[in-house]
Amino acid sequence: MQLFDTSALRGTTVRRRADIQPTRIERPITLGARLRRSALAATVRLIALTVWAAGMAVWFLAYVPLVGAAFAGVVVLWNLEGRMAGLAFAAVLLAAGAGWRWMWPDSFDRLVESRADRFARRVRYRWTWSDLLASCGLAARDAHHTVRVPRLWWVQLGRYADVLSVQLCPGVTAEDLAERCDALRSEFHALEVRVLPYPTRRGWCLLRVIAADTLLDGVAPPRTPDDVDLSALELGQREDGTPWLLQLRGRHLLVAGATGAGKSTVVAALFTQLAPAIAAGSVRVIGIDPKGGMEFGLYPGLFWHLACETDAEMVEALELAADLVQARAKELRGVSRQHVPTVAEPFYLVVVDEIASLTAYLGDRQLRDRAKLALGRLLTKGRAPGVSVVGCVQDPRKDVLELRNLFTTRIALRLSEKSEVAMVLGDGARDRGATADRIPITAPGIGYVIEDGSPTVTKVRAGFVDDDQLAWLADTYPTPSRLVPDVIDGEILDDTADQPEDTPRPRRKARR
Repeated sequence: MQLFDTSALRGTTVRRRADIQPTRIERPITLGARLRRSALAATVRLIALTVWAAGMAVWFLAYVPLVGAAFAGVVVLWNLEGRMAGLAFAAVLLAAGAGWRWMWPDSFDRLVESRADRFARRVRYRWTWSDLLASCGLAARDAHHTVRVPRLWWVQLGRYADVLSVQLCPGVTAEDLAERCDALRSEFHALEVRVLPYPTRRGWCLLRVIAADTLLDGVAPPRTPDDVDLSALELGQREDGTPWLLQLRGRHLLVAGATGAGKSTVVAALFTQLAPAIAAGSVRVIGIDPKGGMEFGLYPGLFWHLACETDAEMVEALELAADLVQARAKELRGVSRQHVPTVAEPFYLVVVDEIASLTAYLGDRQLRDRAKLALGRLLTKGRAPGVSVVGCVQDPRKDVLELRNLFTTRIALRLSEKSEVAMVLGDGARDRGATADRIPITAPGIGYVIEDGSPTVTKVRAGFVDDDQLAWLADTYPTPSRLVPDVIDGEILDDTADQPEDTPRPRRKARR
């Protein structure tokens, strides 16, 4: 229960009514009195500005230690040996700094230039904050006609991104800030500005200001791990330089992007992480490739079952996975609420290259309805029994992929239109910084990720894996078994954990 009104303590006062409405009529003053008054005001302002500049200079020298140490050396030598010695030493330091920047630019940027740039960004945030928010319309007027804007409390500086802790004032919400992100980005000279929820305080929010895009230079392919953790698969890199870890167990993944946006890059990075578990038998992959095997046919050794020849075969593969979900759910009844992958009871991953080819573009209506039904069973029931779906799609419209909201983790790569961002990541995602329609065509694999239950938007890039590396993975980590299906009346009679890969595939009996 709140006993006192704290609204007056929230926000920064920009203007009061007395500032804009005269309250009394003053008698005219003489020119001399006016000059004396202006001279006094100018002197006070000059003193205040001098004190502020001195304080900022000391802060800058402390924030960039190498520059501070060099300045201290010049001052000491100036006092001990005279002005000429101090100037000569300063010239030597400047020449050494220029040579350092030319010979070893990375270390100079890390120790000097980036720290100086961060300090300049801090000053810019503090100096322009109140005027910027008032100019953007992010201000509120109370009953006393006092104009307030949200208050900037802390600035956490990073090498590539800064986080600003903002206390909202009455009348201004985090959604209002999200709508003005473009204006804030322009004034801060940043690449992007995103609004994030404050983790521990209500009435607060975080502004993430992206100063440099570390993902445009490309990301090295992820290293194949010795021990596979399905809850933390390293697919690439986040925008702050940390690894991008994807939780696959208990999740369904939707990868949406235009042609050439890098959907196959995300899938290939996923296989580099799963390869040891595939070879051990604790992960089995069911691949569905409507392109006739042009995508997954490069590394067929990683698939427990690969369907790519006919529409009927691909729909049957979806139904096969849905039947596995149903059978495993019966086995786990009364035993466990969550499946634990083992060699005897492996984790199944269904990867569909172009999922809309089965749900929207099949000419046979009966096959299309069967595909939608099987996919719905997988997405609604498959997570707990240990069956996950990875679907790739180019057109994320509702009439193309009706079940897109059932995917718990969604990745928006480069998209063609602004409206498609909301189709993939949800309403308001673009206002929170997911500008997938602005991703350059020359940067495949860059996208924005939103996980189920979290409004946070994260920019990532999947590591590039070439065809030779995928072929090497298929030769080095082949699946120990292949499915030899014999389906009668919807039941899998031979699930073949121990049949060799070269076993001839028997004919399939028609479904009733």
